[in-house]
Amino acid sequence: MGPITFVAPYYYNTVWYIFWLIVIWMNVIYYIGSGEQKILRSDGHDPSQGVAVIMTFIVIYFLGLRPLYRDFVDMNNYADMYKVFAPRYVYGYPSFSKEWLWHDIMVFFQHNGFTVYEFFLFIEFVYVMGMLLSVSILTKNNLWVGMMFMFTSFSFISYGENGIRNGMGCSVVMLAIAFLTQEGKPKKFLSIFLMFLAMGIHRSVALPIVASLASIFAIKDTKTAMRFWVASLAISIVAGPLAERFFAALGFDDRMSTYTSFSEDAKDAMFNRTGFRLDFFLYSAFPLIMVWYVTIYRKFRDKTYHVIAVTYILCNAFWLMVIRAAYSNRFAYLAWFIYPLVIIYPLLRMNLWKDQDRKTALILFAYSGFMFFMFFVYYFGSTGFRGFDQFWWR
Repeated sequence: MGPITFVAPYYYNTVWYIFWLIVIWMNVIYYIGSGEQKILRSDGHDPSQGVAVIMTFIVIYFLGLRPLYRDFVDMNNYADMYKVFAPRYVYGYPSFSKEWLWHDIMVFFQHNGFTVYEFFLFIEFVYVMGMLLSVSILTKNNLWVGMMFMFTSFSFISYGENGIRNGMGCSVVMLAIAFLTQEGKPKKFLSIFLMFLAMGIHRSVALPIVASLASIFAIKDTKTAMRFWVASLAISIVAGPLAERFFAALGFDDRMSTYTSFSEDAKDAMFNRTGFRLDFFLYSAFPLIMVWYVTIYRKFRDKTYHVIAVTYILCNAFWLMVIRAAYSNRFAYLAWFIYPLVIIYPLLRMNLWKDQDRKTALILFAYSGFMFFMFFVYYFGSTGFRGFDQFWWR
């Protein structure tokens, strides 16, 4: 199985964003005209449920069989590892000293004659299906709306194309959290097992795993988590560099010491900028507004949402303390991967407003709008409107 050839690599992301721009606007127009609560009243038999599943497999195909291209930086690195180093590996064993499962998956595919594109297709399958199953478990009857939030998340495409191992590990954790919130010991045991597997893919996922467990056994309300978030912001402002060195010394992830000492001259201008990232901070703060509104202002009590919200807040608080590091998005993603769930769970499961369809449409418009803004405007000409800038004025 070879790569997709009907889209030139240079236009790949442009095609992706334009497609979802059209899809989102069509759905926003549909729901914004409704003053009802069709979303909450969905019985699960809506044809859009099937559309969500079909679209999920199309996304897996489109991202999994993308061509090797310089813009998919980590993809090229992993392709080299697959071709050069994987034949020399032997199967590993469960150990927290290395990401054993990732290496064993690579060895299995390489030794059994699968092409590198089939290997990437499998990675994408786990990445996207983890989201689909999580949304299915948590939102029940609103799979299409939930997956629209997933696909238009700011971090979705980056961790489907570039930081693929981090994305794969976090999707497994997302599914583990979904099972963790369900009743019954078998689902709890399955959740712990999935967390163990996720650690074998990318050990940085220890952070959201610990945060999710803390949300059950230690932190009983979102106010406590929010206070910790505010304290982390204060630490970042007053002693940010010191906090970065502290976490790097802990050995939480040996990649961290590289990122915290990264030079401003790095090639990837999108994420290598050091200093306090106000754009990422504002983006990350929106879920806290949703959590405050739902759990404190409206006083909704929901055990599942408590786990989702507290996990996000704790992980984002950690990122605040290392926000000045180059490529800090890699640490922000340890919270961002659960960002869509923080937004969609109350929208699709809680009776918040009389015109919930319209409010959901407006939130979807603003939510996806950040992704489109960052692609088409903020990074325009470097990683933005690919192809058009090349021919219109270059």
